[in-house]
Amino acid sequence: MEWKKLVDKALGTNFDAPQYDPKKGRDKLVKAIDAAGSQHTDGKTKVPNRSWKAGANNAIRFVPKLNGNEILLDDGHPAYVPAEHFQTFLGQLKSSVQAGDLDKEIKAALEGDKPVKSASSTATRKRAASTGEPHPAEARGDFASLSSADKQAIKARYRAGKNPDNSVIAEVGHKPDAPLIRA
Repeated sequence: MEWKKLVDKALGTNFDAPQYDPKKGRDKLVKAIDAAGSQHTDGKTKVPNRSWKAGANNAIRFVPKLNGNEILLDDGHPAYVPAEHFQTFLGQLKSSVQAGDLDKEIKAALEGDKPVKSASSTATRKRAASTGEPHPAEARGDFASLSSADKQAIKARYRAGKNPDNSVIAEVGHKPDAPLIRA
């Protein structure tokens, strides 16, 4: 029965999970960029689901969304561009997207993380979801018995890249069962 040594039950965990296709994700963001470009060119400022807004100071704020989730392009902030350079900005951004430079951000937006910072950002915190660690509801043994307020506090810290005891996951590792420390 040598064949039994080759069987791995763990392989069934994500067997039927949909596989992310980077090209499809890029195409979605390119479509949003193209829509913003044509809206801007045509002067359509009252379009639903618009990813840009003209300001009073001749600048444009650009925050593309995928599945309702923002992709923050400028160090975790909306991108502000002089109006006269907006089309050039969109063209360069489109090239960057097509080259795969924002694949991580696109995937996170499509999978539901909110908001998503660009890889060019110099974030001081790491999103716990990107570490591959399980969500606290799955990893913490006593999660179901916690109060609503405690659950919210733990989830908020997890989204901020922190453990329940406020330690940073990127520095000390994932500790889902750490005691909740109230500030």
